[in-house]
Amino acid sequence: MTQATTRSFAAYQLLLESPTTTGTFVAPCGLTERSVQFTKDLSDTNVPDCDNEDAASWTQRDVVSKSVRISGQGVMALESEPRWRAAYESDQPVNVRINKTGNKAAGGGYWLGQFHLSSFEDGATKGNKVTKTIEMQSTGPVVWTDAAA
Repeated sequence: MTQATTRSFAAYQLLLESPTTTGTFVAPCGLTERSVQFTKDLSDTNVPDCDNEDAASWTQRDVVSKSVRISGQGVMALESEPRWRAAYESDQPVNVRINKTGNKAAGGGYWLGQFHLSSFEDGATKGNKVTKTIEMQSTGPVVWTDAAA
């Protein structure tokens, strides 16, 4: 039996562009869960069968728009909090890079796009560390770049 090849948690990174150095991306420390959701808004049209008007029509769907949502949570390092707060307070989007390590054959590469930090939540439970939950929404295209072969 051949065992499946998988990625570790650290091989899937969420990086924010440095506010002081364009093109430099930094991973905020402490998000122990992170996910990226790609969605399409669709319009539905029922298309009749012209050969048999009594037959059920088929639904055809056209893409209206695309969007990417990033979410994460965890015990965030205090050193990372100012960057997240600045992203929330700004009315401008933040450049975000989502890395998947590995070469092209292994599906490695990255997505790059602009995102607004739409939610920045603190949570606390007695006896535990304070947690952060973030949510980001894309604005404009999010482009995939393959890793080197």
